[in-house]
Amino acid sequence: MRRIVILVLLLSVSWTPLQWAQSPTASPAPKLQKWDIWVGDWTFTGTAKDTPTEPEYNLDWRTQGRWILGGHFVELRGTWKGKGAESTSLEILSYDAVRRVHAYSGFTSDGTTWVATATFGDGKVVETETDTFPDGKTATLRNTWILSPDGMSVSGKEEREQDGVRWTAFTVKGTKTKPPSGN
Repeated sequence: MRRIVILVLLLSVSWTPLQWAQSPTASPAPKLQKWDIWVGDWTFTGTAKDTPTEPEYNLDWRTQGRWILGGHFVELRGTWKGKGAESTSLEILSYDAVRRVHAYSGFTSDGTTWVATATFGDGKVVETETDTFPDGKTATLRNTWILSPDGMSVSGKEEREQDGVRWTAFTVKGTKTKPPSGN
């Protein structure tokens, strides 16, 4: 009897991975293609201001976007240089089919995280985001991106609110230096 129980357990354990391997893979949602604007290599230049009271500084911001996990997500890696410092970031862009929204989450090398949604219009993307800093404080922001008709250049502006104070956190212009290679 013990041999039969062991045999049944072994068969069920070996059968489960086979079932997973044979399940059909869902195709990416067509709405995901809106994120294709950020796929490729981007270079942004402009000015930024981390708090409402400090002076603006020049920034150099570079991102590399690529489709990942079978085209279901976009990975966006960035490097932000300004005020003599550099930070790196990782964002995952997606489409939430339940809420029917374009969403993303991000993380920086200083421990800041964020969650956001994006709305796409004719040549325009508006992102609404909440940042959480390592000390637990939060900020809300709105990024507005205006894209060129060919999708190879963009101008962007971030309006940030923290502790009841609102200010323009950055103004940039960007160019896509390497177009997407497809997903």
